[in-house]
Amino acid sequence: MGLHPIMPVFSPPSLPLATSRNGSLFTDRFDSNLHWYLPDFALAADVDPLFAFAVSQTGQQANGQPFSVARLSLRVTKQQPTQAAQFAQANSSAVLREIPLENLAAVLSSTYIDQNGNAQQRTFNASTVQDEGDGSFLLVFDGSILGDCVLAVYQDLRSFGKAAIVVNAYFQSWSPSTSPEPVFRRPVFMTLGSSVATAPVLHPQLEMPAVGPTRLVAPPPPQPTLVEVRLPYGETLPLGLKYEADGYQLRYTMTTASTPSHVILGAGDLSGFSQRQTQFAELNELGDLSLKYPTLSRAYFGVLSNTIVLIPQRYALVRGKTGCAATCLARVDSSPSSTSQCAFDFSFMIAPAVSSIELAKLTEEIAGHPDLNGYQITFANFLQSAPASTLLTAFASGVQFAAGAGPHTFALTITVQDDGANAPAVANANLLILQLSAQSGTDLIGSLSLILDDGYPDPVLATIDLNFAHTAGSDEVLAQIDPTAQAIQVTNQSPLDLQMQNYALIQGANLTEVAAPTLISAGASVSFPLPADPDGLSFTYEAQLALPAAMNPAAVTKFLNFQTVDVQNTQYVVALDASGVDFTKVSSVACTVTLPTLPSVTPWHTTLTANLKADSSHVQIPIENAVFTLPGTINLTVNAVDPNATPFTLTLQNDFTANPVMVLLQSQLVSPPVTPPAPS
Repeated sequence: MGLHPIMPVFSPPSLPLATSRNGSLFTDRFDSNLHWYLPDFALAADVDPLFAFAVSQTGQQANGQPFSVARLSLRVTKQQPTQAAQFAQANSSAVLREIPLENLAAVLSSTYIDQNGNAQQRTFNASTVQDEGDGSFLLVFDGSILGDCVLAVYQDLRSFGKAAIVVNAYFQSWSPSTSPEPVFRRPVFMTLGSSVATAPVLHPQLEMPAVGPTRLVAPPPPQPTLVEVRLPYGETLPLGLKYEADGYQLRYTMTTASTPSHVILGAGDLSGFSQRQTQFAELNELGDLSLKYPTLSRAYFGVLSNTIVLIPQRYALVRGKTGCAATCLARVDSSPSSTSQCAFDFSFMIAPAVSSIELAKLTEEIAGHPDLNGYQITFANFLQSAPASTLLTAFASGVQFAAGAGPHTFALTITVQDDGANAPAVANANLLILQLSAQSGTDLIGSLSLILDDGYPDPVLATIDLNFAHTAGSDEVLAQIDPTAQAIQVTNQSPLDLQMQNYALIQGANLTEVAAPTLISAGASVSFPLPADPDGLSFTYEAQLALPAAMNPAAVTKFLNFQTVDVQNTQYVVALDASGVDFTKVSSVACTVTLPTLPSVTPWHTTLTANLKADSSHVQIPIENAVFTLPGTINLTVNAVDPNATPFTLTLQNDFTANPVMVLLQSQLVSPPVTPPAPS
């Protein structure tokens, strides 16, 4: 018995049927319960940690411009399309599979307008398409973005938003053949050991006619032959200005032969050799700093110095171990004249009023940021002349700004001088002091014009807020760890009371903030609990001056260091105004004004009538009384129009610093009650 060969039986692969396509969905050729879908692609969600646009200037072109090479990397993610997800939800018993993609590739296209006004495209093929294993793919364009195209792609990514990524691939499917159906015989299958073979069968059109009468039979319509084919896949992903967002600010870098890698601040950095005009740009990588750190306004980063310059919400008066850095120097001419000839120089030291706790938190955030690690935090040290720094007040004759004695501080001098009878220096100085101590939002406000470097093109302005309620601390608090008492002893070394709001304990990267509203009197100490493990512990706090409930001019002397030069007296005007008196009932009011705190000053006498309803006098007084407080006693003798009425006397009080003109009212001119004699 002879052996017969075994013919292998091949099962056709299970693949989607091309003619069944509905959007991204396909049905299987053989299994009606099996469905297929093509995946979608999208740009990776922000912030893509693998995005980078790194430029190297390796030489020069024929026109003298730098020859640059750029390496662009970014990620795209593969995901199930919405249509497939909806189908799976509506057909829970169906089997849904993703169609495998082959030969995945990517192309970057950048649109530009040619000299005829027509839109054209530059295209760059990805050198690497790497499956990251988490549904994402890293696309790298390295070696194809060259020369002038570097600037063009940079501009498209940062300004014009016309670039796009095209993802290309192939996938296998069953599709009708376009060639004629071949004529073939069915294969003969033999089973090992069998002696019976299946007779060959001819093609129907070639079969021998049956015996009998001849009858013509029409052949059946030809059925389309399905063949396994590779179909193209493509999806376009517009980039827009996605990579202009704040989180990508530091991912655009450039390296030259003379300069290590630094952040590209603008298109000008790519168009010339070492033509950088400034190393600074506003830092947006961390989002809006003022929302996370309320005492900060914004920040600028320097790409060459690796510094971050902070701009505070306000520059404020400095306080320290010696008190407030606020002085008033009075220069006085007390020679007899109709008006005083004096001037006041107010000197203030101002510094960034930034919370030390917020500063510690920001320092830790920067240290943990991969693109900012190594950057050092600092503040501005120099002032810009244009635009000039300003102070908004109508009471100053002049304002000057200069660098301060300490790091990151500035000196501010306000001069108040006499300017005629309508603008006496004493009155304006008093109003200025009222603004310094105001508790109603009428602070002395100004603007400080700062320098980042000589090339930074835009003004960098910071708010000045001069008020004793908002100060910047320096060295007034001493914190000492007492292991024996398991406490942190905090001592107020200044002559002014402090109101602490909270404090923070810092150990490495750990910061523990504690609310601790505590009044620390001048020279006094308070204690806070010490953690069980105090190794490497540092203490920081937030506090302000503890101000009186009523911040009157007399209380200001505690915070404003008042000094005089030359002589200590000045000519001061005190006045009485009887326009509120009814002179149809009162014929005259004899007035004597004395200053109880200044017994050496001669009392002033005047008589007010219907013809002289107001009068004033110049008195020579110490300058501090003219500025802070000048209590006066006014003794009045009131004579009625009625000749039968008896004149009576009364006494009133007035602070002539707060109210240089005392207004008399009819309601005040009331005869005191007569006390009956005691019975004998």
